[in-house]
Amino acid sequence: MQTFFESTPVQKQLAEIGRNMMDFSENYGKIHGLKDVTDNGLRTLNEMSHVGYKLTTVGTEYGATAKSFTTDEQKLIATFLKKEVDIDRK
Repeated sequence: MQTFFESTPVQKQLAEIGRNMMDFSENYGKIHGLKDVTDNGLRTLNEMSHVGYKLTTVGTEYGATAKSFTTDEQKLIATFLKKEVDIDRK
């Protein structure tokens, strides 16, 4: 039986996706290096960290809701889930 404060399965799944997005962004430089990454590529990595964090707050008292995500953020999530994220490089 689920208690009032327990996350739903969907909230847990969104939090997992968010953590994966933040991990991808954090580890990208360690794996691929950042030497040739353009400003736009760095912007994408930063946006992934930001959106990933928002996903981890869904279902919390003052956290994000479905309406909190812009169209661009929703596209970034979908692109990440399809493993089609493109980080611009020189």
